[in-house]
Amino acid sequence: MGCLEIFHSFDHWLSRQFYKLSYAAGRHKVLFILIPVALAVAGLVGFMMLRKYEKEMLALYFPQESRGALEKEEVETIWGDQDYSYSTLLLLAKEGSFDANVLTAERFAKAATILQNVTSISVEHEGKTLTFSDVCDRGRSPDGSCFLLSVFNWWNNKTLPSTDEQLIEQLNAPTRVDQWGTPLRDEVPLLLAKAHYDAEGRVESAAAYHFVFASRQTDEGAAWETNLVSQILDVNTQEWGEREGFRVYVRTEHSIDTEIERSVGGNLSLMVIVFVVLIGYAVSVTYRHGNLVRSQMVLALTGVAIVGLSLCFAYGICALAGIPFTAVVGLSPFLILGIGVDDIFIVMNSFHEQDPDHEPRERVSLAMKECGPSITMTTLTSFVAFAAGAGSSFPVVKGFCLYTAIAILSVFLFTITTFLAFLHLDAIRQRRNRLDLICCKSRNEEAYRGSHKRLAFGLTAIFKKHLGPLLSKQVVKAAIIPAFLLLLYGGISGILRLEQGLHIRDLAPYGSFIRAYYAAEDRLELEEPVQSLDLTVSITGLNFTSAEDLTLLEQLTRDLEDSEYAHPETRLRITSFVRAYDQWRQMNQLNNGSDAEFYDHLSGFLNLKGRVYGDHVLRSASGTIRHCRIFVTTKGVPFREQAQLMLSFRNVVDSSELSRRPDVRLIVSHPRFFVFEQSLYILGETLLSMLLAALSVLVVTLFFLCSPRTVIFVFLQIVIIDINLIGYMAHWGVPLDSRSMIMLLLSIGFSVDYSAHLAHAFMLAPGTRDERMQQALSTMGTSIANGGMSTLLATLPLAASPSSIFEVFFKMMFMSVLFGMLHGLIFLPVLLSIMGPPAISRADEKLPSLPVAKTSSSLSRDALRPERHKPAYRNGPDKMRLHHQQPSAHRGQKMQRSATVGGHGQRGHGGHRVSEDPPILQQAAEEESEETNGSSIEVTDGSPIEVTNGSSIYVSIDK
Repeated sequence: MGCLEIFHSFDHWLSRQFYKLSYAAGRHKVLFILIPVALAVAGLVGFMMLRKYEKEMLALYFPQESRGALEKEEVETIWGDQDYSYSTLLLLAKEGSFDANVLTAERFAKAATILQNVTSISVEHEGKTLTFSDVCDRGRSPDGSCFLLSVFNWWNNKTLPSTDEQLIEQLNAPTRVDQWGTPLRDEVPLLLAKAHYDAEGRVESAAAYHFVFASRQTDEGAAWETNLVSQILDVNTQEWGEREGFRVYVRTEHSIDTEIERSVGGNLSLMVIVFVVLIGYAVSVTYRHGNLVRSQMVLALTGVAIVGLSLCFAYGICALAGIPFTAVVGLSPFLILGIGVDDIFIVMNSFHEQDPDHEPRERVSLAMKECGPSITMTTLTSFVAFAAGAGSSFPVVKGFCLYTAIAILSVFLFTITTFLAFLHLDAIRQRRNRLDLICCKSRNEEAYRGSHKRLAFGLTAIFKKHLGPLLSKQVVKAAIIPAFLLLLYGGISGILRLEQGLHIRDLAPYGSFIRAYYAAEDRLELEEPVQSLDLTVSITGLNFTSAEDLTLLEQLTRDLEDSEYAHPETRLRITSFVRAYDQWRQMNQLNNGSDAEFYDHLSGFLNLKGRVYGDHVLRSASGTIRHCRIFVTTKGVPFREQAQLMLSFRNVVDSSELSRRPDVRLIVSHPRFFVFEQSLYILGETLLSMLLAALSVLVVTLFFLCSPRTVIFVFLQIVIIDINLIGYMAHWGVPLDSRSMIMLLLSIGFSVDYSAHLAHAFMLAPGTRDERMQQALSTMGTSIANGGMSTLLATLPLAASPSSIFEVFFKMMFMSVLFGMLHGLIFLPVLLSIMGPPAISRADEKLPSLPVAKTSSSLSRDALRPERHKPAYRNGPDKMRLHHQQPSAHRGQKMQRSATVGGHGQRGHGGHRVSEDPPILQQAAEEESEETNGSSIEVTDGSPIEVTNGSSIYVSIDK
C-alpha cells in the first residue's frame, strides 16, 4: 500500500470516528453540554484554591539549571542567603540636561538635606514605626553603623563647604577619608556620576549624586523600601526633592519584582477588550445578510464563551498537577482565544458548506467528518510544539508552555463536545426555519436553504473567484517565488545582527520608575558596585597552616587582580582576610609557629581589627577554618559584556592550581551570574527547543498527510517562517531572550496551522494541480483568513499595554500570523500547484479495478450536477451509498435502502463485500433521517463509475 492509500485510509477512518462522535453528540446534547461545563466550573474553583503563584518574578526569566544558578545555591548553602538588599538614589539637577553640574556649594547642601529626609522616612509595620536606622544592615561596617554609601560619609557631621571653591578643594584633598580610612578621591567614580577631571586629575564637576542604602532582607526592610519608593514618587511628598532643585531617581531590589508583576498582572481590562473584539468579529463573520435563518451569531457567541470555559478547565488541571502559575501565563488566554476561535470558524464553515436539505444530525455529522481530521492535526502540532518547550531551563518558558499545551488540548475537547452539541441545536433551529437571535419562525419556508451574502469582506468569493485563478497563472507564479526569496533574504540579514540577552529594565513596564532609573544610569555612565562588581570566591578544603596552600592561594589572588576586568584602582580589586591578617601579624611581630598558634593569632585578629572580616571565615567547633571567601571588585562593564566578564573570572579560577586539587572546592559567584548566563544559554536552548518542536510537528504531519512531498513542503514553510521571524525580530528591535523564545516555539505551531489546513485540503481535492490548489483555497482559504484575523484581533489590544513583555508578545504574534498567512495562502499554494503530489485515486478517474455502478432507478447526468442537487453520504462515512437528493416536493416518501460499497459484511456482487449499516448508525438513521425519496447506487463488476460536471465519489472496496 502506497503513501497516498495510507493517507486515504487513515483519513477515512478518522472521519468515521468524528461522524460517530457527532451523531452521539446529537443524540445526547444535554450530556455533551452539562458535563464539560461542570468540569470547567470545577477547574476554575480548583485553580483558585490550588494554584501555586510564583512571586520571585526576576528569577523566572533566566536559566535555573545553569552553572551560575547551581553555584549560587551552593554558595548560599555554605554562607546563607544574602541578608541585605540595596536601594539606590540618583540626584540630578532639575534644570538643564544630564550634563548640568551638581558640584556647587548650594546644591551640595541641598543634597545633604535630601539624604537626611530619606533616612528619616518612617513606615508603620505591625504596630511599629520604622526608619532606616531600624532596618539598615550593620554587618558590613567596622563600627556597626548603618551601611550608607554617599559622598557625605567623608564629612561625617563636619561643617559643609560654603563656597564652590571650598567644595572642590575638599573633594580632592588626599587627607579626607571616611570612617574606614578610605580616601574620598578614590571613591569619586562610585559616588558622583559622570565626573569630569582637570589636567591634573582633580575632579571639577559631576552630573549627579549617587546614594546607596543597605537594608536587611526582612519584612520590615521590605516595608521600608516600599515606603521609600512611595514617598519619592508621590507628588504630594516629592516636593522636598523638587524644592531642593533635584530630580530624584530611585530603585530598590524589592521594587523590581513588584514592577515586573505589575507589568503583566494588571491587564485584566485588555482581556475584556479581547473578548469584546472577538465577539464582534465572530458576529460579523457569521451574520448572513438578508437571511437570518442561516445566520449563526448566537452560535458564534457561544463558541467564544466555550473557549473561555476550556481555559478554566485547563488551568484547573495545571493547578491540580502542581504547575506553578506565573504572571506571564496570563498571556496564554490571548493566544488560546485566537486558536480556539480559529477551530470554531473551521467547524462552522464546514457546516455551512453542507447541503441544508440534510436532516440536522446528518448535516452536522458530515461537517465534522470533513473538518475533524484537519483540526485534530493542527491541535496536535500546536500541542507538541509547546510540549517541546516544557523542558526549558527558563522557568517562564517552561510554565507558559505547560499551561498553553494543556489549554490547547482542552479547547479541542470542548470544541468536539460542547460546541458540537450547540451546533446540533443551531442546525435544528435552521431546519425549523427559525431566525437567529430571536428564534421566531421565518415567513419564507425556503429560508433555511436559500442563498445569502456573507459580510466577511467577500472572503469566499475572493479565494474562489480571484486569488485561486490568479495564483494559477504562470506569470504570477514566476513573480511570487522571487518575492518570497527576497523576503527570506531580509530575514537572513536580520539574523546576522540579532541581539541576545534580557536586561532587567526590559521587564519593567513603560513609564515605570525602574525603567526611568536605568535610563538615567545609562546616560550617566554610572559604575554600580553593589549589583555587578562584587564577586565572591568561595574556598573550601584549604589548609591554612600549609605554606604550599597559602602560596597557591596568593597566586590565585594575583591572577584575579591581573584580570582585564578587575577594577582599575589596585586598592579596590581584592578584599582578602589572608592578606589583612598577614599585615596585622607582621605589624605586631607575631609568628604563626604551630597550628595552635596560628589559629590563636587568627582569633585575635578577627576579634579586634579584623572583625570586619568576621563573615569571611567559617570555623569548625575546634577552631579550624572550614570555608573562607575573598572578594573581587571588577570594573564597570556594559550589559553586553557581562557574560564575558563572568567567563573571564571563571577561567582564572578553573585554571588555577588549587582547582585541580580534589580536596579543594573553588567557586567564583555573584547573585546576578545566572542573569549574565542567559546570553550563553538562550541561543543554544532556543535552537534545541525549536528543533525538537519542528521534528515533533514533522512526525505529526507525516502521520496525518502520509505524503512525503507534501510534508516536506509544509516543513519548508516552518523553516522559512522561523528564519524570517528571527531575522525580522532584529529589524523590529526585539532581542532573543526568554520572552521571544516562547513566541518562536509558538510560531512553529502557527506555521503548521496555516499550512497544514491547506495541504490537507489539497490532498483531498480532485483534478489537476492548479484545480486542486484552487479548490483547496476555496475550501480552506476563508477559514484560514478568519482564523488569522481572530488571532490578530485577540493580540491587537496588547499593543496598547505599557508592559514591554506584552509588547514583545504582540510584535512576535503579529509577525507569526502575518508570515503564516502569507505562506499558507500564497507561497504554499504556488508550490503545490507546481510540484504537489498527485491526486488520490477517485471514482471519477479511470481506475481499471473499479466496478460499474448500476442504479436501481434511472439517474440522469443532470441529476448529479452538484450545482443543483448535491450527492450525500447517508448513515455513516464508512458507507459509500450515494443518495440522489430529490426535490423537496417528493419528501415524505419512504427512503429506499440498499446495500453499500465498502465496510465489512457479506459478499455481494462479483465477489465485492457488501454490508449493512452498523447498528448504531442504523438506529440513528431510523430515528433522525428525513424521509426522502432517492436513488441508490449498487456496485457490480464492470466499467468505472462516471460522474459528470466535476462531482466526485470516494470509493472504498474491500476485496
